[in-house]
Amino acid sequence: MVENSFISYNYIGELAGLIMAGLLLVLLVYTKPKKTYVFKYIFYGIIFSVAAILVQISIIHVANNPDPYFNRYCFMGQILVFLLLYNGILYCIFSYVNMMSIVRRTQRKEFHLMYAVLSVVYVAGVIIEIASRNFYRYDVDGIDISHFVRYYCGAGIVCAIICFNATLTNRTNVARVIWHAVIILVPVDIVLLACQMVIVDRFHSVFMSMSYVPVFTIGYILFHSNPYDEMTGSQNVYGLIAYLDKFIGKKKMFISYVELKYPNVESFGDNVDEIYMKAVAICRSLEAIRPSFKMYRVSEERYVNVIEVEDYKQFSVIINNIRGVLDGAKADMNVPINYIMISGEVLPELETATKCRQYFEYLSRRFKDLNSSHFYVVKPTDYDDFIEEYEIAVTLEDIRNRLDYEDDRVLVYAQPIYSVETGSFRAAEALTRLKIGNKIISPEKFIPIAEESGTIHAITCIVLDKVCKAIEQFEEFYDFDAISVNVSSKEISHENVYTDLMEVIEKYYFDISKIRLEITESAMFENYETANENMNSLTRAGIQFYLDDFGTGYSSFERVMNCPVKTIKFDKTLLYKSLDDNRMDDIMSYMIEVFKKNGFITLVEGVEDESQSQYSLERGFEYIQGYHYAKPEPLEDIKKYFPRKNKF
Repeated sequence: MVENSFISYNYIGELAGLIMAGLLLVLLVYTKPKKTYVFKYIFYGIIFSVAAILVQISIIHVANNPDPYFNRYCFMGQILVFLLLYNGILYCIFSYVNMMSIVRRTQRKEFHLMYAVLSVVYVAGVIIEIASRNFYRYDVDGIDISHFVRYYCGAGIVCAIICFNATLTNRTNVARVIWHAVIILVPVDIVLLACQMVIVDRFHSVFMSMSYVPVFTIGYILFHSNPYDEMTGSQNVYGLIAYLDKFIGKKKMFISYVELKYPNVESFGDNVDEIYMKAVAICRSLEAIRPSFKMYRVSEERYVNVIEVEDYKQFSVIINNIRGVLDGAKADMNVPINYIMISGEVLPELETATKCRQYFEYLSRRFKDLNSSHFYVVKPTDYDDFIEEYEIAVTLEDIRNRLDYEDDRVLVYAQPIYSVETGSFRAAEALTRLKIGNKIISPEKFIPIAEESGTIHAITCIVLDKVCKAIEQFEEFYDFDAISVNVSSKEISHENVYTDLMEVIEKYYFDISKIRLEITESAMFENYETANENMNSLTRAGIQFYLDDFGTGYSSFERVMNCPVKTIKFDKTLLYKSLDDNRMDDIMSYMIEVFKKNGFITLVEGVEDESQSQYSLERGFEYIQGYHYAKPEPLEDIKKYFPRKNKF
């Protein structure tokens, strides 16, 4: 009797891969992963993986038991289906790794073409192997599929090498965590595939799924899962975004937005651990309020609680319970902790998670500078107030992204400035307005939003460009000294402000002294050294500075005199107080005298009637600005205030 020499294939590794892939598929379906640009490759890759493993197991089962199950055509069909599924897996891995780079996304057509070529080579090899009948060898006791396994392992190694090389050549454009994942996983994967090629022949063991399922699993864990914090039980901001984007407008829900205000950790002293434990206890108490209570931690000090109830009375009970937990914790802590709690319904009009977040943050800013805890329930009128600010923010973002110097949404007016010495208008201040549809938005409304959103510099550059263009047109025919442009305190402290402003100015041909910049007192205090350096550089280029709103901040004479400021603009509040208060009048007179003795030019703004005008003239101001002399007008119309030059 001939001894059976065939050894059955072991596919425990495939079963382990199937379990891992199945669990990951459940996570993808029932959790709220971050659905980034590359998420689809994880999702479809794991579906292909589950299908491929099942087909692979069926192939091995037939190979181990040929007598009852083998049919030549069905078996070859199983092999072809697996090879096609494996090609889909390689495509998902190839695309996932490469499309993690924003640069590669712009080259996705070339990468897809590259993979199409690789697929053609792959399929051509399959056809050749089928024609040569090399994929398997049929014996009486079993089927040898080692050549089939080695073939697709070789394809996997080729894909891994290409992915590694693509990441290596694009090192500067991928995140560090992606780079570390690739340089660790790809070599391990190549070694695993090489081992599979050897082991399948010698030990009849197949564990191919362990070369691709862990790739998708690690990708999901690193970049797409929304893990819970093990201590607080809160999900992160991405979980909140996924949840809100899915259910806003589809189900009734309420939000309790909580912002904590507490000292630095250093102020806690030896109570840090105790404070942390109490914070965890707060979370446990909040969870106990209602089983469906959902907590999200969106930053170090901000939490969003989602409450799913149909009845407003139930919502009121829940938020009062939340307030009770916070007040109880506040009273029990040894360090001063306050909170802002804004609660209200998630209206369908909010549409997206981003808009919803901005809405509640907008409401919380009302209480931001107050030194106590605040509990506020949203009113119907709050949305109407918010929507204007939201439209302003969206418009400002679009203006910044486009950076079109001709943007007609940025309107430039100018208010003439009266020269006491010449008895004529010699200068003007550019004033910005924002146009949204048919509405004109005042700077008091949009400037704070622009500063907070980081769009203010784009507005300044556009205004500066329009003013420079006007100066170039006016200079030939009109006699004037300058037109000034306001520069935000957040800009003057930025290291690139000199380059950006000069780039705009140098586009035009005019005497550079005719453009002047106005800064506020706060600009000199936020980052004094950087601001002073930028101002000195611009001064050397020929640009004079006005110190705007003098008297509203905390400037000292020493600091003002050490800054390259030529003109001091006294704020109107000083003027109004001096008219009613003799002590303030004495201070005003003293400051004017000191500035003049030290070579500064003095200007008063906000002069609106004859008494204010007379007072300004008597105190010796050299320049006067205000409605009593001239109102702001569109920039192109300001030339009528300037004397015409004689042209022969």
